[in-house]
Amino acid sequence: MASNAPTAETPSDDFSRKDLVRVFARLKHEVGGLVDDSHRKSPFYARSRDEAIAKRKAAVKVLEEFADRIDMLKKENA
Repeated sequence: MASNAPTAETPSDDFSRKDLVRVFARLKHEVGGLVDDSHRKSPFYARSRDEAIAKRKAAVKVLEEFADRIDMLKKENA
């Protein structure tokens, strides 16, 4: 009788799409807060509007670099 249970030779994959959705929701919330803050006359998370805009730009740059890194991982030869 065939069993679908992992064996000692098969590594366990504890991946959950819920965790991934949660991470993306958190990213959206955090970056959205910086975007909203950059539009305020008196930002909550920065001393000035210029600083708030710089934080927003830095956050977007990090996300772009992260996306580039993920793309590189997909293209790597294993």
